[in-house]
Amino acid sequence: MKRAACLLGLLSLGATGAFAQTKAAEIQKYQEAVYPETLLKGQQQGNVLLVGRIDRQGQIRDLRPLAASFPGFVDPAVAAVSAWRFKPAMRDGKPVDIAANVGVRFRVKTEKRGVIPQPILGDLPIFPADASGAKAAPEGFPIRRGIDPKLRAEAVLDVEPQPKARKLTVRAEATSPTGRPYIIFESPVAVPAKAADVHVAVVAPVGADWEEGVWTLRFLADGREAGGGQFWLARDPSRFDFAAALRKQ
Repeated sequence: MKRAACLLGLLSLGATGAFAQTKAAEIQKYQEAVYPETLLKGQQQGNVLLVGRIDRQGQIRDLRPLAASFPGFVDPAVAAVSAWRFKPAMRDGKPVDIAANVGVRFRVKTEKRGVIPQPILGDLPIFPADASGAKAAPEGFPIRRGIDPKLRAEAVLDVEPQPKARKLTVRAEATSPTGRPYIIFESPVAVPAKAADVHVAVVAPVGADWEEGVWTLRFLADGREAGGGQFWLARDPSRFDFAAALRKQ
């Protein structure tokens, strides 16, 4: 078994040419996380969900853990992701800060691969969306209240492979900067036999009364916490200090 963890970002890892001079952040330096010795010996597996921001110089800032399968995975995940470097995201040809939702997967390379204690997100890209639910900007870009009528999340929920197909009730809850919750998705989701993950697309309208700032999007699977991420919302994102808002959380 390798000591390195399987590390997958929730971030878009390539430029998005469909948005004129608006482009996603591009990863240029990547570092894997080291699998903690005790968890590796016990063949314990799972994920860590981190949130932060990619600044205008392409560095990860204000990184903090949001959820983890085991506490011992958190420090190596943070250490690895802190070393990542990006080509900054661009809007109208200028570098901008964007929200960073990052998932770190730790998996052993044995017949027990994918045996995790409970369902947890592995990927959670969140996008501003148009009225049809289609992406209106790359991943992590702030939602512009009054301009972007919806948000779109393309969640990947990691599950333990089982021999028979089953269903999980998945719920997504958006929480405002002042703690007001909004249930934006709740539905049974089919999990095929032997599947190690299931894709869940969430499209929800942005309320006219939604607060400006950093929002949390958390998921539950059959009533149990399954991790989450963040999205940013402002009437004019260029004038809102998301960095300061992140540091207050």
